[in-house]
Formats: sequence, C-alpha cells, structure tokens
Amino acid sequence: MISMAGIKKIVVAGILFLFTANTFAQISSGRIVYERRTNLKKRLGDNPRMKNFITEENKIRIENFELFFNDSVSLFKNIPDVGAGDAGFMKMMTTRNTTYQNSNTRQKFIIMDLWGSEAVIKDSIERKAWKITENKRMISGYNCRKAIWQMNDSTRIYAWYAEELIPTVGPEGFEGLPGTILGLATEDGSVVYFAKEIKAMVPAASTFQYPEKTKDVYTEEELKKILLERMGQWMKPQDLDAMFQWL
Repeated sequence: MISMAGIKKIVVAGILFLFTANTFAQISSGRIVYERRTNLKKRLGDNPRMKNFITEENKIRIENFELFFNDSVSLFKNIPDVGAGDAGFMKMMTTRNTTYQNSNTRQKFIIMDLWGSEAVIKDSIERKAWKITENKRMISGYNCRKAIWQMNDSTRIYAWYAEELIPTVGPEGFEGLPGTILGLATEDGSVVYFAKEIKAMVPAASTFQYPEKTKDVYTEEELKKILLERMGQWMKPQDLDAMFQWL
C-alpha cells in the first residue's frame, strides 16, 4: 500500500512534469501582437524637410501589428488604432505595410503603404546573413537569443528570437533564424518591435490568401525605380532606402 508521503511525492512529480512540459512545449502556429515604437527624431531628424515638424512631444509614435503564422506561411499587418487623434501628416511619417510570406516557395507579397496609397510588390524572399550571438533576454515570457544583421555599411539590425516558437518568421517579413523573432530593432533604437501578446492557435487557411492582382504588381527594384522617376524632385535615394529597408 502506498503511504500518504508516497502519494504526495507522486502528486508533486506529476505537477512538475506538467509544468515542465508546458514550459518547453514548442509552438508551430499562432498569433503574435507586436508594439512598434518609432523615434522620429532619430529616424528623420537629419532630414531638413522633416525636422521642423518633429518636436519632443510628437517624436515617439507607437503602433501595433499582428503576425499570424504556421510552419510555412505568415501574414503581418497593422492593427488600426481607432482612437488615434493624430491622423494626418504625422501619421504619414511611418509605414504600415501588409506582408504575406511563404517559406516553402520563398515568395513574398507586400501591400506597401505609400502615404495613404497602396503599391503591390511580389518578389522572392531575401536571405539575410544573420550572426547569432550568445546574448539572451526574456520577451513576453520566452527566452530569446540575439542575432545581428549588417544591413549596410552604417546600419545594423538586432533581432531576438525564441526557439520555443518553431517557425522562422518575424515582424515585417524578417525571417531566417532558428525560431520566431519576438524583438527587432535598429542599432540606434529609431525603430523597435517587441512582442506583447503570444497565443498558440491555428489560423484559418483563408488568413494567408493574399489578393491576387494581374496589373500594377512590381518587384522591389521595379517599384524603387518608378518612385524615383516620378517623385525624384521630392525624394532622395536615401529616403527610398529607408522605406524599403524593412521589406
């Protein structure tokens, strides 16, 4: 006959097992809500056409996005702020792109936000040369490892990914790491994404169906060229680079 002390040991062992199993359970599909903080002074403050509009009071823009994903496809999109009272010019200083990606076919479909108008990009997913480090931090209860991507000579992107979330996905279509990106930031902190809600679920297949178009669909390079031709008197090449660096 099992003694009362023995029963207690069994119960405790069972609780520990369930806790451990839940803690280390891997997620292969779900929904993540990200908060994006954009420091407009850091992002645009050296642009003489913009700096006069940016003050200490309005320099920080906070916007929310959601990422639906499974082991092969993902959708990243903006969550509209119904109560936003700063619609207008200041709202145009950040982008709110919608990004569909298929990791099997290595294709992406982006509905690009251009100052309230839309442009559609269909292109291949660029492979980024990530450097994985030993640095770690907790984000929304998940232990994340830091990785670095040298985007160009002057800009580095930091990403924190969680191996407990299996798919190689992240905000704005960033991917290519052995886990899901829960934090993403420019080195100077001008743009920062952090996951604030993570839910394991199975999104409906229709979630990942992007709107097929036969006209006015471009590759990234084609759209850059068109924008430079049509808006060159208002835009500089570095302005375009800033717009496209997150695609």
